Amino acid sequence: MRKQIAIRLAAIPAFVLATSGAAFAEVPAAVTTAITGTGTDLVTVITAVIVAFVAFWGLKKLASKMGWM
Repeated sequence: MRKQIAIRLAAIPAFVLATSGAAFAEVPAAVTTAITGTGTDLVTVITAVIVAFVAFWGLKKLASKMGWM
């Protein structure tokens, strides 16, 4: 009995995955360009933040090794 229930419960996600498809809507070119530009800006900002954190960590590590802190 439990095996039958387990098989039926396992069939539910399989059915959902098999029947679901991606829905693609027409997006204006300006929106696509804006999204791409935003992605580029985000990569730039995130890179700058990571570099700042690494520089801070490096200076802090250097200060502890040199006995300044």
